Amino acid sequence: MKLSVVSLALAAVAVPATAAVGMDAKSAGAGYTGIASGDFTRAPLNPALLTRFEEGDDLYIRLGVNALAKEYEDALDQVDDTQDAIERFEDKINAMDPTDPPTQADADALLAELEALDDTRLVGEANLDLGIFVPSDTLAWGLTIGGYVVANGDFDYADNDRVLVEQALVTGVFDPDQLQSEGVAHAVVVSEVALNLARELSLPGIGEFSVGVSPKYQRLDTYLYRANINNYDNEDYFDDDYLSDDAGFNLDLGLHKAYGNWRFGLVGYNLIEHSIDNMEGHTLTLKPTYAAAVAWQQGIFGATVEADLVEDESFVVESSAPQLLKARQLVRTGLELTWTHAQLRAGYVTDLSDNYEDLLTFGLGISPWDCFSLDLAAQFGDDEERGAALQLGWKF
Repeated sequence: MKLSVVSLALAAVAVPATAAVGMDAKSAGAGYTGIASGDFTRAPLNPALLTRFEEGDDLYIRLGVNALAKEYEDALDQVDDTQDAIERFEDKINAMDPTDPPTQADADALLAELEALDDTRLVGEANLDLGIFVPSDTLAWGLTIGGYVVANGDFDYADNDRVLVEQALVTGVFDPDQLQSEGVAHAVVVSEVALNLARELSLPGIGEFSVGVSPKYQRLDTYLYRANINNYDNEDYFDDDYLSDDAGFNLDLGLHKAYGNWRFGLVGYNLIEHSIDNMEGHTLTLKPTYAAAVAWQQGIFGATVEADLVEDESFVVESSAPQLLKARQLVRTGLELTWTHAQLRAGYVTDLSDNYEDLLTFGLGISPWDCFSLDLAAQFGDDEERGAALQLGWKF
């Protein structure tokens, strides 16, 4: 059975390090920053930002999507080539044409494609969210509905396949269902409905600062599909045999402080640990993470630096299980130039754990009369890592 490009793409939408519910195109263009530099339109990054708004801002509605993929072209081509090679070799063995018999060269051609599976892997990320935000100094609120997928497609060559292929030249029998090289699709989907609440407070010696909280209903869906490379079938992806789910409540907490041209932010995400077992019994856990940021704004220019305070091991599984994510501790920097109706953004993301490659980001925002906004972002990394984000917003 030929493995289609579409089925592979669906099986291997993945998240290297940055995806989160509420991650928007404004943030993506500026190095995934915003917990200190953002305003109320970016409340999912830090609920305390709901108190940051301009006079006349009453309501903001946004719809955004973000996607990132790595090595996808080479991987899709390789698996497609392997499927073609299996079919060609099987046809030649079955035909046993005395004028054109199967040869060692035919076997070597198939084995070369199978061996190349060891270097075949698709990774990426995808995020979708809808948000409504009402800013205020006293009791600001917002509602966010969204989700992201953490997944990858991995393919492995089995040494025993060499014996199977070479024996076919002698016996004249080749059953591709006996190939042990396989493909594995492994995924977790995080879906949330979050209520964002914030209030500005004042304390002696500290002055005014904002506190935000986001209680949320959260569902985890896990998916694990494993199949012989010849029988890898996208029609089986959503069979109940490969799916499990679990739901519960979680919580984000954020602080924000402005001091002159400086902005400071501190956020804790998913403060309640949430775990789920996949269909092979491996435990995947969404763990609490913490990030701090400092930003500076002068006229049209803004700059920010953010850092994860602890290494994030969410969805890192034991070595014997199909890999999902590696531990990561990100440092993000972002720049933004803001004019009346347009914004230019750039950013850089690096991993202190050295498990993920660096990422460059660029963004463009258009906001005529500050009532409608269109934000675009592009991301670039090594190994054909490319991404894009789009967000539409309406301010009332």
